[in-house]
Amino acid sequence: MGFREDVRADYRAVFEKDPAARSGWEVVLTYSGFHAVFLHRLTHRLWRLGIPLLPRLIALVSRLLTGIEIHPAARIGPGLFIDHGMGVVIGETTEIGRDCLLYQGVTLGGTGKEKGKRHPTLGDGVVVGAGAKVLGAIRIGSHVKIGANSVVLRPAPDHAIVVGVPGRVIKKRVFRVEEHGAVEVLDHVHLPDPVEERFQALEAYAGRLERKIERLEGKKSAMRVFNTMSGEKEEFTPLTPGKVGMYACGVTVYDVSHIGHARSAVVFDVMRQYLRYRGYEVAFVKNFTDIDDKIINRAREMGMPWDEVARLYTEKYYEDMGRLGVEPADCEPKATEHIAEIIELVEGLLREGHAYEVDGDVYFAVEKFPTYGRLSHRRLQDMQAGARVSVDPRKRHPMDFALWKASKEGEPAWESPWGPGRPGWHIECSAMSMKHLGETFDIHGGGADLIFPHHENERAQSEAFTGKPFVTYWVHNGFITVDKEKMSKSLGNFFTVEDILREFEPETVRFFLLGTHYRSPIEFSDELLREAEASVDRFYVTLRRVQDFLRREGGKESLAGTEELAQAASSFKGRFEEAMDDDFNTALAIGHMFELIHEINRFLDRKPSGERARELLRQALSALGEAGAVLRIFQREPEQWYRAVMEVKDIGLRAEDIEELIRRRQEARQHKDWGAADGIRHELEQKGILLEDAPGGTAWRVKVGG
Repeated sequence: MGFREDVRADYRAVFEKDPAARSGWEVVLTYSGFHAVFLHRLTHRLWRLGIPLLPRLIALVSRLLTGIEIHPAARIGPGLFIDHGMGVVIGETTEIGRDCLLYQGVTLGGTGKEKGKRHPTLGDGVVVGAGAKVLGAIRIGSHVKIGANSVVLRPAPDHAIVVGVPGRVIKKRVFRVEEHGAVEVLDHVHLPDPVEERFQALEAYAGRLERKIERLEGKKSAMRVFNTMSGEKEEFTPLTPGKVGMYACGVTVYDVSHIGHARSAVVFDVMRQYLRYRGYEVAFVKNFTDIDDKIINRAREMGMPWDEVARLYTEKYYEDMGRLGVEPADCEPKATEHIAEIIELVEGLLREGHAYEVDGDVYFAVEKFPTYGRLSHRRLQDMQAGARVSVDPRKRHPMDFALWKASKEGEPAWESPWGPGRPGWHIECSAMSMKHLGETFDIHGGGADLIFPHHENERAQSEAFTGKPFVTYWVHNGFITVDKEKMSKSLGNFFTVEDILREFEPETVRFFLLGTHYRSPIEFSDELLREAEASVDRFYVTLRRVQDFLRREGGKESLAGTEELAQAASSFKGRFEEAMDDDFNTALAIGHMFELIHEINRFLDRKPSGERARELLRQALSALGEAGAVLRIFQREPEQWYRAVMEVKDIGLRAEDIEELIRRRQEARQHKDWGAADGIRHELEQKGILLEDAPGGTAWRVKVGG
């Protein structure tokens, strides 16, 4: 079939609406849109044949007839639909995937003058609202919806909803890292409310003024902690003055730790460190779940005894967290070491009518606990409506949960009044926390995925047993989310702590985790880790500058910029404490640290000299060091940092090799062999090593952040 017959057949097929005959090409059901895209097919073929003038003329005629302008060079996939297409413009290098929908007034194409592609690529199933403009050489992922009148200047991931200028993503499909791994969810990002934001800003400002007045009056500002139960920040008042009891749910040891485990461990490690800094005596308990269905299943897969699997992954957890600078808890109990306490707790719940036994299993009766759902802000009626009673018809209520599980053949078991069995997941934490911290304690923490059902159930069974409040402050860290497109590279083990630490130095990962407030979600990506690496490097570059300055002989007093640095250094401790007192705001605390780092560099740029300048820099470094000790970052020498980064990046050189090349370069410079000296510098730069010449000699550092 020739070209003319081919086009004619396509044209006839569309009007006949014969799906089999359409050959999958553009289907546009509005009259003007159909003709525009049909004519584009004709002009695109002519364009590809190398006949540019005629296609341009046809495109111009098409625009006059239909109000739709499609450049002949644009590439359009099957299934395009233009709804009331007046004012649609599709630029020269635009590419549109299958089954996309454009409303009227849409512009796909930038106005830049740079050479090469400057118009967007749309994935499959994209919907572009009326009046929207997608400008620039950006990719819009598949199944994206772009709001009406939006101006999109940035790429958008698959499944996103994009609004405003420059195209803010307000919803996207992500993987959320929870206790037992990555879970795919549709993430709704907070939409800005100007009035709400203004009130929040005023509230924060009032809080800062209040704390400033307290400091001026000589009072120590009170700590405030966000309590999941109340949904508000509350003044922190421990049960026993000067002492804090804190329990954090640990890991189920059936696999290696992922980045979500690392975040929770780092968050509660810093909370413990700051409470100590504030003068509290802290009793910190973090458990290990060492008997669970997942451990039993993994033991079968590996052909190992279940307790050997638990021991193996417990040791691996210690190794991973140790590399991240996480200090072990004061007490780290295991579920299997507390069977007697668990049985005693279950017996008490049965005795008080809060539990019932069925065929060797014991269940907690949620209807017997009136405030069930208060922690997670759920109503039992709503949970019942969404539950599947068919899961276990022996339950009196679909939300009842297991306190004790009867053993199955081949599974580990312990003797109990109800026959051989093992504890349920929730009961173990109640038994361990109450044994080591008492029936009521100050802080109970964990990841946000544990709020329901784990912590809700834990609270219910504990308070039903004691008749007392279980915990004063419930504290939960936010999720780590991973963009779907990135996660799909290696779903399952790409984001384990072990794998991440093959690519990034542990201090970088810890800094990355603390750079966001613990309750906020963190978007995980290599790019953001590289930014964190560059930030950590900035501190060590500054530290080296200060050390170089302090090693020089003291000269004539020159104090340009002294006042600014003195002010920044003297106020730093108060600002750091103010940030941490406000619900452990490590992100703001780190921001204050970098404000001081900025002032140090500004001061050094002004070429100060003299003992006053040296003393001021020592004070600034001391303040940073004290804050860094709380966060457990910035505690090394620059050389230690660069050697560690060099090892992770595996650049193929040892520190000794670099020192030898620097020595040879110095010899070449002494002999005025500038070509050889430049060659050595270039050789090192190619391998990611940067040289810095100073009066005291040549130092090297590793290029980071790229």
